[in-house]
Amino acid sequence: MSALGWWVRGAWHVARKELLSLFVTPLAYLVATLFLLNQGYNFALLLRVLNDPLAAPGPVMQFYFGGSFFLFWLPVIFICAALSMRLVAEERRLGTLEALLTAPLSPGQLVAGKYVGAYVFYAALWLPTASFYVLLMGAGARPEVGPVLAGYLGVGLVGASFLAVGLLASAIARSQLAAAVMTFVVCTIAVMSGLLEGQVQSEAASRAIQATSLLTMMQELAQGIVDPRWVYLHLAVTASLLLAAVVVVSPRRRFEHGLQVALAAFTLANAAVLASRHAERGDWTGGHVYSLSERAREVLAGLSAAVEVTVIVPTTIGGGRPNPLQAELREVLARMTAAAPERLRVRFVDPDRDHQEASAAIGDYALTGRELADGVVLIRSGQGAGLRKAHLLPTDLVSFATGPDVQVTGPRVKEFRGEEALLGKFLAVTDARRVVVCATQGHGEPALDSLEPYSGYAHLRDLLTDAGLTVRIADLSGPEGLSGCDVLLVGGPQGPLPPEHVKEVERFVGGGGDVLLLAGAVILRGSSGLAPNGLEELTAQRGIRFGERVVVDPSPMAGATPFLAFTLQEGWGDHPATARLVGQPISLLQVRELTVEPPATTLIQTSERGWAEADILAFTRGEAPRFDPASDREGPVPVAAAAELGGSRMIVVGSADFALNALLREDVVYDRGRDFLLNAVGWLSERDALLGLRPRPREHVKLVLQEDQLAQMVWMCLVGLPGFGAALGLWVLWRRRV
Repeated sequence: MSALGWWVRGAWHVARKELLSLFVTPLAYLVATLFLLNQGYNFALLLRVLNDPLAAPGPVMQFYFGGSFFLFWLPVIFICAALSMRLVAEERRLGTLEALLTAPLSPGQLVAGKYVGAYVFYAALWLPTASFYVLLMGAGARPEVGPVLAGYLGVGLVGASFLAVGLLASAIARSQLAAAVMTFVVCTIAVMSGLLEGQVQSEAASRAIQATSLLTMMQELAQGIVDPRWVYLHLAVTASLLLAAVVVVSPRRRFEHGLQVALAAFTLANAAVLASRHAERGDWTGGHVYSLSERAREVLAGLSAAVEVTVIVPTTIGGGRPNPLQAELREVLARMTAAAPERLRVRFVDPDRDHQEASAAIGDYALTGRELADGVVLIRSGQGAGLRKAHLLPTDLVSFATGPDVQVTGPRVKEFRGEEALLGKFLAVTDARRVVVCATQGHGEPALDSLEPYSGYAHLRDLLTDAGLTVRIADLSGPEGLSGCDVLLVGGPQGPLPPEHVKEVERFVGGGGDVLLLAGAVILRGSSGLAPNGLEELTAQRGIRFGERVVVDPSPMAGATPFLAFTLQEGWGDHPATARLVGQPISLLQVRELTVEPPATTLIQTSERGWAEADILAFTRGEAPRFDPASDREGPVPVAAAAELGGSRMIVVGSADFALNALLREDVVYDRGRDFLLNAVGWLSERDALLGLRPRPREHVKLVLQEDQLAQMVWMCLVGLPGFGAALGLWVLWRRRV
């Protein structure tokens, strides 16, 4: 047998003996029962949080892994101290330590075997808690697997280091009690030291604490963020402590052995640091909430000036729970800073702890004190006359779910939009070029300053303004015409533009101007035709022709007229303005038929079940449309198209109502209409960075249980697993006496 095989065999025998002694000791089952009782209580609290309609959204595992010192850390420290206190101290008390070392066993085999036995028992204690995940699924919840696995990875890493501390303490101490107290104190200090991160004055010390903070580690892992540096750190700590335990246990230890351990620990620490510098943080969330897209990296690399970001977001919310928005912003901004370290400077201010500094920063942006409660992100670039400022509110960073289930479960965040929102503001404060969007008025178009849900474009104006664009009314009859305009928005005309206005638009397009035309199906009363818009000849020159039929589709839009209003999820074309929207929903109303020919490109088309309906009078009579192959056009039918000719770009959408206020309020009805409009203007103005980035779906688990159902689940947590552990311990005790 090789030397390695002999060494492993000896260590395995020690581990096997240790496991047998643990699994047949009633005290071990008492410890296991208390541990499972604590975990059941912890999970019962989580159930009540998830069943609260007003519970804050965020990663579920943040409430379970590392959410509280008394509910998570204290039991873990207690278990590790109880398991490790007897490993060497008990052998010394019984006088069997010398016998083990005189047998054909080395101190290294003894330490490794003892450690493996204790760690396997520690893992066995946590294994039953996996049933909590099954219990959640049985209650109708679907938590993401990634953050759950990441949380258990953190439990394994913490246990590895704490048990190594306990083994070394057991080798040093002369009694089990002294070993337990030593382990408890050292591990508690290691955990609580993470609280000093924001208290120390030295920036280097603060970074060092953050890099080794167990609190930070468990918070990240519970979010689904897996940083390999935590693995390297715990491996280095565990190996160093076990090497020290080998020296302490050895009866032939000498001074140079201690120096060797110190040198090995120094080497392991440096290896962990070097490995961490080349490791990439993993994102185990289902929606990849924290990962930067390639487009985001391109935008960050192309920033023309340095950007300062001040995040003023409370670290906790109701009940002292961690604020998920603060954690998400910290992670995304950290990744952005790593991608553009020379261009981005980020600072976090806690409004609860640094209230005066936070108030002063908000006042500098002429904001009110209301932002202190919910939070705000302040963004600035430049100095003096070139200083430009912007800010983001929480509603800009997340989108809210809608639908009948929200009435039951309460408001919940559906997606995290931090990447696109932050990048949009970075560009707004660094790009000196201001894109001017001129909107036509006076032809029946919805007013840009009107907040009426179904007859105003105020939200469209705000959407473009928040993206860093300048929006003003087009002066088609004035002496200056469209000079100074980059993009002309013709949104929802109810009739043809006058000939002089059409000529001004043609001059604008001939000079390289770009046009976004939102022309829906305007049904003329008492007529079987649709109202013209006056720009038909201009669009036809670019391969986009308006038909005289109304597009219908059986894909329903919630709360709207069937067929005339529909939501499409497929049918996106291959074009820069739609590349990042493929597979996403968009709702359209009162859609006019389009015919697309080269050089134009189809952006959106209906499903194959849709068609272009010729019997327009049937709509005025309230009749349900039926496909007539003799007069109707079979789907898929184009409803949006783009064209580029002679240096001018044009996008035509056969619907204007989808841009009304009621359809652009993301807190009420959210689809991808907002993103499509931003992408359209971004492509037209050749400001490609405006092409929207996809929001990331954020985990949010809610339970809808009656009080009696919740009580049953709580009793299952408090009695089920602890009762199983107690029954198993009694059975072992009875078997030993028999």
